[in-house]
Amino acid sequence: MFRGYNARPSVKKVSALVDKRSHKQRKYISLMLVPSYSSGKTRSLRIPRVVFYCIIAAIITVATITTGFYLRGERFAEQYRDTRVYLEDTQEYLELFQQQTEEEQQRLMDESLELEEQLTEQERMARIEQNLLRQQQQNALNDLQYQIDELEDMIREFDQRQQSIIDGISTRTIIPAVATLFDTMQESRAALIYYSILWDLPQRQSRNSEYEVGFTAFSSEPFVPITEADLLARLELLTAELELQILLMDDLQSYRERMDPHLRNFPTLWPITAQISSPFGWRSNPMGGGGGEFHSGIDLRSPSGTPIRAAGGGTVTFVGWRGGYGQVVIINHGSGIQTLYAHNSVNLVTEGQRVERGDIIARVGTTGRTTGAHLHFEVILNGTAVNPRPYMLEHWN
Repeated sequence: MFRGYNARPSVKKVSALVDKRSHKQRKYISLMLVPSYSSGKTRSLRIPRVVFYCIIAAIITVATITTGFYLRGERFAEQYRDTRVYLEDTQEYLELFQQQTEEEQQRLMDESLELEEQLTEQERMARIEQNLLRQQQQNALNDLQYQIDELEDMIREFDQRQQSIIDGISTRTIIPAVATLFDTMQESRAALIYYSILWDLPQRQSRNSEYEVGFTAFSSEPFVPITEADLLARLELLTAELELQILLMDDLQSYRERMDPHLRNFPTLWPITAQISSPFGWRSNPMGGGGGEFHSGIDLRSPSGTPIRAAGGGTVTFVGWRGGYGQVVIINHGSGIQTLYAHNSVNLVTEGQRVERGDIIARVGTTGRTTGAHLHFEVILNGTAVNPRPYMLEHWN
């Protein structure tokens, strides 16, 4: 009946005192829907707090974006109105300017007609004569320009022809006599240019052009009206240059004629157009057996019967059989130079015969010590075989 002295009173846990249901309800928001009529039933709508806050945030975001677009549209509309007003004002100014321009043109035309009516017959005739004189002067300028164009074409043609000849000669300076004459020719041409009348003429060059002709050239200054004095000075300069070009061409032709015998006789022609099958110099023995041998020429592989041409003009000094060379032709070109053509199937010249550059002297064969049809070609300088390749500058055309 009575509790003990040390008996402790029973106390419930704190968690048991908390209304669990009310704590759970804190996660929701309740909305009361009250009808407008008295007989309606009041309803309660419970929405989770997270969803409620998301809906509120979405509404705020949409409202913000909509407001932004609205304000931006208003700004664009205002700019459009301002631009339209500006364009309308500009159009008005343009129409006014055009009207004023037309009025000014009409006024100037009326004044011109009034001045024309005020001119006497004598003044009218003077004006007509002035126009005719101006036309005659223009025609004279056109004639001068036509003469200048013709001179420039002639000078350009002379210059191109000379350069072509000089380029051709320069590839033949391997010939000692030609090299000496070429150097002398260059000195002669330099002297002709140095003592030319061109250096005594005023360097008045026509303007407004971009190309060169010979030694004189147009400059590319800003356009300035060309006067008759300019054209006459240009014509005088080009005439002097044409005379110089003629002198240079005559001098070039004279040297070219002096070089011609050396060019015709010097062996610069390929005797046949073919592939080099064996070059000049040391090589292994083509007949087998090991060891090496010195090849004193070059071999040009070609079918039997192919025509062999003289590499240069000269006199035939040997025709016949020569050991391993088989049928051979040797030509003396002068200046200590000879050419040898070996392994021929047939020789078509005789000893002592004069042959010209490109003449057919034999045909390719396999005579002598050979492994197949080919031409053995040698260049002999002062009795010693040298490499023929530097001498072979061109093919027969």
